[in-house]
Amino acid sequence: MPIFFGIVLFFCPLLASPAESFSFAVVGDNPYGDANVSKYERLIDQVNSTAEIEWVIHLGDVKAGQEDCSDKEILRRFNLNQKFSVPLIVTPGDNDWLDCKREAAGAFNEYERLEYFRQIFYPKRGFSTGGKPMELSQQSEEADFSEFVENSLWEYESIVFAAVHVVALTSPATDPAQKIKRDNAAAAWITNAFRLAKEKGSKGIFLAVQADPWILSGPRSLARRLCGECMDPRPTLAWLYPLLIEQSRDFEKPIMFANGSTHIFRVDKPLYDQRNQLVENFTRLEGFVNPSVHWVNVLVEPDKPWVFSVREQLVD
Repeated sequence: MPIFFGIVLFFCPLLASPAESFSFAVVGDNPYGDANVSKYERLIDQVNSTAEIEWVIHLGDVKAGQEDCSDKEILRRFNLNQKFSVPLIVTPGDNDWLDCKREAAGAFNEYERLEYFRQIFYPKRGFSTGGKPMELSQQSEEADFSEFVENSLWEYESIVFAAVHVVALTSPATDPAQKIKRDNAAAAWITNAFRLAKEKGSKGIFLAVQADPWILSGPRSLARRLCGECMDPRPTLAWLYPLLIEQSRDFEKPIMFANGSTHIFRVDKPLYDQRNQLVENFTRLEGFVNPSVHWVNVLVEPDKPWVFSVREQLVD
């Protein structure tokens, strides 16, 4: 009787390795004035002593709007922030260039100051700054947006991160064409972040900007009664709302949108669509800002349904 020797092969689908949890720091609107510099240095020391921090995102306004905008002062603020021992990503705030036209700040041409800020805070193309610069993509790699070195993007543990230059104007732009170009660049970069996340099957998106698109948050019916215009889109950011709604609805997975500007620490869900329906997968984080010299530890757990969670870090 013949004996047959067979090999039974079991084909198992390759399972993706679970993404590792990690943390990073968010700061912004600091330090304002020399009086806060020493406390900001303690903040830096605290971040540096927190082992799990992968990088620091500064949400802009590295100084107060009325403070000196000279080359010396901007370089001083850059050097101060280079004391972070991990990679540092900075998105510009209005105080960093736009408000430099104020008399108290030196009555500079704001666009010339923006160019200088770019030279100092983004010295090496394709890299962040900080104690351990990391590689990232910059919008300046694209011919149509070659000056926008500040708009950066990177991916880590199945999460897409993007820093986007968005500031809110409180008065008409001195050069409307510059504003249009800046807004177009920001819209294209946000769209690119969502496109990349969808192509790669990313588990979340983190967007960092300076401007606060929502003047007031809370129950919408109450907010309308207290301040009718406060729930309306900021006129100079009107382009941003439909973009965030469309992209967030299409992406479906968790999105955290971090901003500074209005000096209120909060974590909320302020994005509603045209039918007044909450966009549930969109969460806003506004970090600690002057006069509070503190920071936020963002824990990222890619394999959890919520992905992002926030831990307050207070500095003595």
